[in-house]
Amino acid sequence: MPKVKRVQPHAPIKYRDEGHNDYRYTQSTAWRLGPLVLGLSALALIIGVLWLAASQKLAVGSPTVPPDTVDRPAAVRLGAPAPDFSVPTLDGQTFSLSAQRGKPTVILIMAYWCSSCVPEARAMTRLYQEYGDRAAFVALDVDPSSTPEDLRAFKALAGDGNYVWALDTGQKVASTYRVRALDTTFIVDRDGTLVYQDTYPTPYETLKAELEKLLP
Repeated sequence: MPKVKRVQPHAPIKYRDEGHNDYRYTQSTAWRLGPLVLGLSALALIIGVLWLAASQKLAVGSPTVPPDTVDRPAAVRLGAPAPDFSVPTLDGQTFSLSAQRGKPTVILIMAYWCSSCVPEARAMTRLYQEYGDRAAFVALDVDPSSTPEDLRAFKALAGDGNYVWALDTGQKVASTYRVRALDTTFIVDRDGTLVYQDTYPTPYETLKAELEKLLP
């Protein structure tokens, strides 16, 4: 009888080759893609840093965040004397805070394009009609690009109130008072002390209640 040659069984060729090739391909791909992944990560980090720097620069230059370049009092806070300022008004006069001593003063920080500032400006029109010269009201446009014509258009939209409308063209007041948002409201009492501040649209009822505390 012829002898039968025994052959040691092997794993299927297809399985063995595919596994071996996959392993070599994975190693080769990882070796090739590794530097690319690191490079993309570094690029993303650089872009993120540049974007953050650009956004901070934009914030400093925006109308609502005036550049911090003006010498300011050590503290602008409630209960402290309100820093004096003088600004040109729409009627060609000058409004000075110190000249209002003896009556409370309401200051609305706004810009001619600020739609959310309109309701409070209208509320101040209503309050001016009620209190007259017993209190002072001033709407202060802090956008350095604003013109008298721009402010007059806003004034008409807000009910054409007959109180003071003024321009903070150099943003000195905004910087001194550390303004960081439009619709900020300050109230100064009869002695020149800052007694109220907020950074959102103030309704008529709140303004009236705060004024009532200060009037004799």
